[in-house]
Amino acid sequence: MILRCALAALALALMPASLSAQNAKPQRIVSLNLCTDILLFDLVAPERIAALSPSANDPRASPIAERVQPIRRIRGEAEEVLSLSPDLVLAAEFTAPATISMLERLKLRVVKIPMAQDIAGVRTSLLRVAEATGDTEKARAAIAAFDARLARARAASAPEEGRPTAVIYQINGIVSGTGLLEDEALSHAGFRNLAPDLHADRGGRVSIEAIVAHPPDLLLFAGPSDEYRTVVADALVHPALRAVMHDRATAVLPWRDWICGTPYIADTVDVLADLRRRLAVRRPPA
Repeated sequence: MILRCALAALALALMPASLSAQNAKPQRIVSLNLCTDILLFDLVAPERIAALSPSANDPRASPIAERVQPIRRIRGEAEEVLSLSPDLVLAAEFTAPATISMLERLKLRVVKIPMAQDIAGVRTSLLRVAEATGDTEKARAAIAAFDARLARARAASAPEEGRPTAVIYQINGIVSGTGLLEDEALSHAGFRNLAPDLHADRGGRVSIEAIVAHPPDLLLFAGPSDEYRTVVADALVHPALRAVMHDRATAVLPWRDWICGTPYIADTVDVLADLRRRLAVRRPPA
């Protein structure tokens, strides 16, 4: 009860600033989710960002890790957020529901951003952030540049017939299936996603036996096998999988560029397009 009263008093003190900020570009923005961190950081000046999520500076998960070092990171508890006097709080649709509920009850401006599951969703998410921050024109320019990069990759990609196959294989035997952002990236770069042919279970997992029986032309991993300290990553060093890796092309597709639906997926497409070109050189003609 005491904590709630204290939070309410702090929120009342901040309310005029929060209300007035709705009529101007917010200057003390807090992001509570890695995906909103990424969308926000490339859209506004760093001095307008009061805090980001703890994952923002993790180089394994964040493409902006090196550039956000000076910006404060918070766990996202309500007291922490309120202490920063934010005039805008960005969150994903399912970010810390208890915190978001309290912030909304205390009348802070909270905007929930849908997490993109495909390339069209990347544009939508970026525009939603831009509408909240007052930077729509900058977002439209970023989208135009993003679309131009994708169009170049698409124009240079292989025809639908005879495309090389690829699979993105992750810890616990999970493969990236169709309808996902990374599946679209494969298609834009000129690959056919082999995952549907491997008969994954409901959790998206496939057996090593399936990979051995139907190896792709290119086997992709989200990170180096020695990066994971967990038994669910044991499949990545299984001798049978190593044999496939010896016979087929392999590469690491950095997870940080496609873990979230952001314009950094264009970097993934460029990496994949380069891999496809190199694969075409070493691949015997049909």
